[in-house]
Amino acid sequence: MKYLLDIILLIFILPISIIVLPIISILILILDSKPIIYSQYRVGLNGKEFRLYKFRTMTESSDESIHEDHYKNLSLNKNIHPSLSPDDPIRIENDDRITNIGSFLRKTSLDELPNILNVLFGQMSFVGPRPLVKYESDLYGEYLESRNSIKPGITGLAQIQGRLDLSLQERLYWDLIYVEKKSFIYDLQIIIKTIISVISRRGAN
Repeated sequence: MKYLLDIILLIFILPISIIVLPIISILILILDSKPIIYSQYRVGLNGKEFRLYKFRTMTESSDESIHEDHYKNLSLNKNIHPSLSPDDPIRIENDDRITNIGSFLRKTSLDELPNILNVLFGQMSFVGPRPLVKYESDLYGEYLESRNSIKPGITGLAQIQGRLDLSLQERLYWDLIYVEKKSFIYDLQIIIKTIISVISRRGAN
């Protein structure tokens, strides 16, 4: 049923994407520059890495290694446990420069529209835990096997709780709840709430 929902959504979204994707690409090219698409390896089903596609929202000179070094060191000294009120909330900070068009794309979640290619390739689902880069994923330790037991999603239970406002502990909590409760109806509810969240820009950055 989950696979069927992905197929149905692809049938509806692909025709729209064929129009919207070129428009956004042209805007990025005019207002910023190339490259238009940003790709990065993420951890997917059963821990297998895949290349995720997004619209580029940061300056090309943004240094990802600053974040990578920080969270690699963090994973050696700290175990992340699911919690809605962690004593030491940890968040993925983004101190890179975001372009003007990139800020708009992030607030509207349009930067994630190329993720539909990953759904088309069978690497992602429309609903599931957000795919993490390896150094973020390593922070979840003993909970990784459960979290990675299903395909990552474009949206999910954690995203509709606050999108970018949640700590890593809170994200993990909601991801594990989703893995336990996942169903066709539950996915439909999450998709509807995602649309409401995007329109209201709740938790947008």
